[in-house]
Amino acid sequence: MGHVARCIGLIHQLNEQGNTIFIACDDAQKAVFEEYFPELQFIHHAGYPFQFGGKGKFGADLLRSRKALIARLKHEQDEVVRYVDENQIDVVLADHRYGFISKKVPSIFITHQVNLPVRWYEKFVNAWHKKLMNRFDFMWVMDDEKSSLAGKLSENGPENGRYIGHYSRFSMYEDQAEKKYDHLLIASGPNVYAEQLIAFVLKDKPLRSNLAIVHSTSVQIPDDVTSISGSWKEMDVAIRSAQHIISRPGYTTLMDLKVLGVDGTFIPTKGQSEQEYLAKHFSK
Repeated sequence: MGHVARCIGLIHQLNEQGNTIFIACDDAQKAVFEEYFPELQFIHHAGYPFQFGGKGKFGADLLRSRKALIARLKHEQDEVVRYVDENQIDVVLADHRYGFISKKVPSIFITHQVNLPVRWYEKFVNAWHKKLMNRFDFMWVMDDEKSSLAGKLSENGPENGRYIGHYSRFSMYEDQAEKKYDHLLIASGPNVYAEQLIAFVLKDKPLRSNLAIVHSTSVQIPDDVTSISGSWKEMDVAIRSAQHIISRPGYTTLMDLKVLGVDGTFIPTKGQSEQEYLAKHFSK
Protein backbone atom coordinates (compact mmCIF):
# COMPACT_ATOMS: atom_id res chain seq x y z
CA MET A 1 0.00 0.00 0.00
CA GLY A 2 3.01 2.29 0.29
CA HIS A 3 3.26 2.13 -3.49
CA VAL A 4 -0.43 2.99 -3.77
CA ALA A 5 0.07 5.98 -1.46
CA ARG A 6 3.00 7.47 -3.34
CA CYS A 7 1.31 6.96 -6.70
CA ILE A 8 -1.60 9.17 -5.61
CA GLY A 9 0.50 12.33 -5.80
CA LEU A 10 1.97 11.31 -9.15
CA ILE A 11 -1.41 10.39 -10.63
CA HIS A 12 -2.78 13.73 -9.43
CA GLN A 13 -0.03 15.57 -11.31
CA LEU A 14 -0.52 13.55 -14.51
CA ASN A 15 -4.28 14.02 -14.27
CA GLU A 16 -3.94 17.78 -13.81
CA GLN A 17 -1.82 17.86 -16.98
CA GLY A 18 -4.75 16.49 -18.98
CA ASN A 19 -3.60 12.91 -19.55
CA THR A 20 -6.06 10.04 -19.94
CA ILE A 21 -5.11 7.63 -17.16
CA PHE A 22 -5.85 3.95 -16.62
CA ILE A 23 -4.96 2.50 -13.21
CA ALA A 24 -4.15 -1.21 -13.18
CA CYS A 25 -4.67 -2.57 -9.65
CA ASP A 26 -6.39 -5.18 -7.50
CA ASP A 27 -9.67 -4.64 -5.65
CA ALA A 28 -8.11 -3.47 -2.37
CA GLN A 29 -5.95 -0.93 -4.18
CA LYS A 30 -8.88 0.23 -6.31
CA ALA A 31 -10.91 0.99 -3.19
CA VAL A 32 -8.19 3.44 -2.14
CA PHE A 33 -7.56 5.01 -5.54
CA GLU A 34 -11.28 5.60 -6.07
CA GLU A 35 -11.41 7.80 -2.97
CA TYR A 36 -9.07 10.26 -4.66
CA PHE A 37 -9.86 9.65 -8.35
CA PRO A 38 -13.45 8.44 -8.81
CA GLU A 39 -13.44 9.75 -12.37
CA LEU A 40 -10.52 7.64 -13.63
CA GLN A 41 -10.65 4.28 -15.41
CA PHE A 42 -9.52 1.05 -13.75
CA ILE A 43 -8.18 -2.25 -15.04
CA HIS A 44 -8.34 -5.22 -12.70
CA HIS A 45 -4.79 -6.46 -12.19
CA ALA A 46 -3.70 -9.04 -9.60
CA GLY A 47 -0.88 -8.35 -7.16
CA TYR A 48 2.23 -10.42 -6.52
CA PRO A 49 1.74 -13.63 -4.47
CA PHE A 50 4.11 -12.80 -1.63
CA GLN A 51 3.42 -14.16 1.86
CA PHE A 52 4.82 -12.56 5.04
CA GLY A 53 5.77 -15.05 7.75
CA GLY A 54 5.78 -12.44 10.53
CA LYS A 55 9.22 -13.35 11.91
CA GLY A 56 11.24 -10.70 10.07
CA LYS A 57 12.88 -13.27 7.79
CA PHE A 58 12.15 -11.58 4.49
CA GLY A 59 14.81 -13.54 2.59
CA ALA A 60 13.19 -16.82 3.61
CA ASP A 61 9.74 -15.42 2.81
CA LEU A 62 11.01 -14.46 -0.65
CA LEU A 63 12.50 -17.90 -1.29
CA ARG A 64 9.23 -19.60 -0.32
CA SER A 65 7.34 -17.41 -2.79
CA ARG A 66 9.90 -17.40 -5.62
CA LYS A 67 8.20 -19.87 -7.98
CA ALA A 68 4.83 -18.17 -7.71
CA LEU A 69 6.46 -14.74 -8.10
CA ILE A 70 8.33 -15.69 -11.27
CA ALA A 71 5.21 -17.24 -12.78
CA ARG A 72 3.19 -14.10 -11.94
CA LEU A 73 5.85 -11.83 -13.46
CA LYS A 74 5.81 -13.71 -16.76
CA HIS A 75 2.02 -13.75 -16.91
CA GLU A 76 1.94 -10.04 -16.07
CA GLN A 77 3.91 -9.20 -19.22
CA ASP A 78 1.27 -10.93 -21.34
CA GLU A 79 -1.47 -8.98 -19.57
CA VAL A 80 0.24 -5.67 -20.33
CA VAL A 81 0.26 -6.54 -24.04
CA ARG A 82 -3.51 -6.88 -23.87
CA TYR A 83 -3.98 -3.67 -21.85
CA VAL A 84 -1.99 -1.65 -24.37
CA ASP A 85 -3.91 -3.02 -27.36
CA GLU A 86 -7.40 -2.80 -25.86
CA ASN A 87 -7.03 0.71 -24.42
CA GLN A 88 -4.68 2.32 -26.96
CA ILE A 89 -2.10 3.08 -24.29
CA ASP A 90 0.76 5.45 -25.22
CA VAL A 91 3.02 5.01 -22.19
CA VAL A 92 3.25 2.31 -19.50
CA LEU A 93 4.24 3.34 -15.96
CA ALA A 94 5.34 0.61 -13.53
CA ASP A 95 5.84 1.44 -9.86
CA HIS A 96 8.56 -1.10 -9.10
CA ARG A 97 6.75 -3.91 -10.91
CA TYR A 98 9.33 -5.70 -13.02
CA GLY A 99 6.79 -7.48 -15.20
CA PHE A 100 4.67 -4.43 -15.99
CA ILE A 101 6.43 -3.62 -19.26
CA SER A 102 5.55 -3.32 -22.94
CA LYS A 103 7.68 -3.79 -26.05
CA LYS A 104 5.21 -1.80 -28.17
CA VAL A 105 5.18 1.53 -26.30
CA PRO A 106 7.66 3.34 -24.01
CA SER A 107 7.75 1.79 -20.54
CA ILE A 108 8.92 3.70 -17.46
CA PHE A 109 10.10 2.08 -14.22
CA ILE A 110 9.34 4.12 -11.06
CA THR A 111 11.45 3.49 -7.98
CA HIS A 112 13.51 5.03 -5.20
CA GLN A 113 15.76 1.98 -5.09
CA VAL A 114 18.37 2.24 -7.81
CA ASN A 115 20.37 0.07 -5.42
CA LEU A 116 18.77 -2.51 -3.15
CA PRO A 117 19.85 -2.56 0.54
CA VAL A 118 21.23 -6.08 0.37
CA ARG A 119 23.97 -7.71 2.41
CA TRP A 120 27.28 -8.69 0.81
CA TYR A 121 26.19 -12.29 0.28
CA GLU A 122 23.01 -11.12 -1.47
CA LYS A 123 24.74 -9.18 -4.27
CA PHE A 124 23.17 -11.51 -6.83
CA VAL A 125 19.77 -10.05 -5.87
CA ASN A 126 20.98 -6.54 -6.75
CA ALA A 127 22.36 -7.77 -10.08
CA TRP A 128 19.01 -9.38 -10.91
CA HIS A 129 17.23 -6.18 -9.85
CA LYS A 130 19.34 -4.00 -12.17
CA LYS A 131 18.94 -6.44 -15.06
CA LEU A 132 15.14 -6.27 -14.80
CA MET A 133 15.14 -2.47 -14.44
CA ASN A 134 17.37 -2.02 -17.48
CA ARG A 135 14.76 -3.65 -19.71
CA PHE A 136 12.65 -0.49 -19.33
CA ASP A 137 13.03 2.46 -21.70
CA PHE A 138 13.30 5.00 -18.90
CA MET A 139 13.45 5.27 -15.11
CA TRP A 140 11.88 7.82 -12.75
CA VAL A 141 13.66 7.96 -9.40
CA MET A 142 11.51 9.33 -6.55
CA ASP A 143 14.21 11.41 -4.91
CA ASP A 144 16.30 14.48 -5.67
CA GLU A 145 19.75 14.47 -7.25
CA LYS A 146 21.37 14.72 -3.80
CA SER A 147 19.61 11.49 -2.73
CA SER A 148 18.52 13.43 0.33
CA LEU A 149 15.77 11.01 1.45
CA ALA A 150 16.81 7.59 0.13
CA GLY A 151 20.55 7.97 0.71
CA LYS A 152 22.64 5.30 -0.99
CA LEU A 153 19.50 3.55 -2.25
CA SER A 154 18.93 6.20 -4.92
CA GLU A 155 22.55 7.13 -5.66
CA ASN A 156 24.13 6.85 -9.13
CA GLY A 157 20.94 6.98 -11.14
CA PRO A 158 21.12 5.35 -14.57
CA GLU A 159 21.75 7.23 -17.82
CA ASN A 160 18.20 6.51 -18.95
CA GLY A 161 16.75 7.91 -15.72
CA ARG A 162 15.79 11.14 -14.02
CA TYR A 163 15.26 12.19 -10.43
CA ILE A 164 11.66 13.42 -10.23
CA GLY A 165 11.54 14.59 -6.60
CA HIS A 166 9.34 13.49 -3.72
CA TYR A 167 5.68 12.54 -4.04
CA SER A 168 3.00 12.44 -1.36
CA ARG A 169 -0.78 12.44 -1.41
CA PHE A 170 -0.67 15.15 1.27
CA SER A 171 0.57 17.66 -1.30
CA MET A 172 -2.97 17.58 -2.74
CA TYR A 173 -4.36 19.33 0.35
CA GLU A 174 -4.17 23.11 0.17
CA ASP A 175 -5.64 24.00 3.59
CA GLN A 176 -3.78 23.90 6.91
CA ALA A 177 -4.97 21.29 9.41
CA GLU A 178 -5.44 22.08 13.08
CA LYS A 179 -3.00 20.12 15.25
CA LYS A 180 -5.11 17.82 17.45
CA TYR A 181 -2.79 14.94 18.42
CA ASP A 182 0.56 15.27 20.17
CA HIS A 183 1.59 11.75 19.15
CA LEU A 184 0.13 9.62 16.37
CA LEU A 185 1.14 6.04 15.61
CA ILE A 186 0.65 4.86 12.03
CA ALA A 187 0.28 1.08 12.20
CA SER A 188 0.75 0.21 8.54
CA GLY A 189 1.91 -2.80 6.56
CA PRO A 190 0.78 -6.43 6.84
CA ASN A 191 -1.41 -6.97 9.93
CA VAL A 192 1.08 -9.25 11.65
CA TYR A 193 3.72 -6.48 11.61
CA ALA A 194 1.25 -3.68 12.38
CA GLU A 195 0.12 -5.49 15.53
CA GLN A 196 3.74 -6.12 16.58
CA LEU A 197 4.44 -2.38 16.24
CA ILE A 198 1.38 -1.43 18.30
CA ALA A 199 2.33 -3.84 21.09
CA PHE A 200 5.89 -2.47 21.18
CA VAL A 201 4.83 1.20 21.33
CA LEU A 202 2.13 0.61 23.98
CA LYS A 203 4.78 -0.67 26.40
CA ASP A 204 5.65 3.00 26.95
CA LYS A 205 2.97 3.86 29.54
CA PRO A 206 3.43 7.68 29.58
CA LEU A 207 3.19 7.72 25.78
CA ARG A 208 0.21 5.37 25.82
CA SER A 209 -1.87 7.92 27.75
CA ASN A 210 -1.31 10.57 25.06
CA LEU A 211 -1.41 8.53 21.87
CA ALA A 212 -3.76 8.00 18.93
CA ILE A 213 -3.36 5.09 16.51
CA VAL A 214 -4.23 5.10 12.82
CA HIS A 215 -4.78 1.56 11.52
CA SER A 216 -6.73 -0.65 9.16
CA THR A 217 -10.09 -1.92 10.34
CA SER A 218 -8.81 -5.49 10.80
CA VAL A 219 -6.13 -4.57 13.38
CA GLN A 220 -7.06 -4.96 17.06
CA ILE A 221 -6.60 -1.89 19.33
CA PRO A 222 -6.97 -1.83 23.18
CA ASP A 223 -10.10 -0.06 24.43
CA ASP A 224 -8.15 2.54 26.44
CA VAL A 225 -6.29 3.91 23.39
CA THR A 226 -7.64 6.40 20.84
CA SER A 227 -8.35 4.36 17.71
CA ILE A 228 -8.71 5.86 14.23
CA SER A 229 -9.67 3.79 11.20
CA GLY A 230 -11.93 4.05 8.20
CA SER A 231 -11.37 5.37 4.71
CA TRP A 232 -7.97 6.68 3.69
CA LYS A 233 -9.29 10.23 3.50
CA GLU A 234 -10.65 9.92 7.04
CA MET A 235 -7.23 8.75 8.21
CA ASP A 236 -5.60 11.60 6.25
CA VAL A 237 -7.45 14.04 8.51
CA ALA A 238 -5.89 12.47 11.61
CA ILE A 239 -2.38 12.27 10.13
CA ARG A 240 -2.49 15.91 9.08
CA SER A 241 -3.59 16.82 12.62
CA ALA A 242 -0.55 15.27 14.34
CA GLN A 243 2.38 17.14 15.88
CA HIS A 244 4.58 14.05 15.96
CA ILE A 245 4.30 10.75 14.10
CA ILE A 246 5.56 7.31 15.10
CA SER A 247 5.79 4.80 12.27
CA ARG A 248 7.76 2.28 10.30
CA PRO A 249 10.43 4.07 8.22
CA GLY A 250 8.93 3.11 4.87
CA TYR A 251 10.10 5.39 2.09
CA THR A 252 6.59 6.60 1.30
CA THR A 253 6.18 7.64 4.94
CA LEU A 254 9.43 9.61 4.77
CA MET A 255 8.15 11.52 1.76
CA ASP A 256 4.86 12.13 3.56
CA LEU A 257 6.59 13.56 6.63
CA LYS A 258 8.67 15.87 4.47
CA VAL A 259 5.54 17.27 2.82
CA LEU A 260 3.68 17.48 6.15
CA GLY A 261 6.63 19.18 7.83
CA VAL A 262 6.39 17.16 11.06
CA ASP A 263 8.89 15.17 13.12
CA GLY A 264 8.89 11.39 13.17
CA THR A 265 10.11 8.52 15.30
CA PHE A 266 10.96 5.47 13.21
CA ILE A 267 10.78 1.84 14.37
CA PRO A 268 11.96 -0.51 11.60
CA THR A 269 10.50 -3.95 11.07
CA LYS A 270 13.03 -6.52 12.22
CA GLY A 271 14.70 -8.16 9.24
CA GLN A 272 13.44 -5.55 6.75
CA SER A 273 16.78 -4.29 5.48
CA GLU A 274 15.44 -1.20 3.72
CA GLN A 275 13.64 0.05 6.83
CA GLU A 276 16.67 -0.70 8.99
CA TYR A 277 18.90 1.26 6.61
CA LEU A 278 16.54 4.26 6.39
CA ALA A 279 16.17 4.37 10.19
CA LYS A 280 19.97 4.47 10.62
CA HIS A 281 20.29 6.99 7.77
CA PHE A 282 17.94 9.42 9.50
CA SER A 283 19.19 8.80 13.03
CA LYS A 284 22.41 10.57 11.93
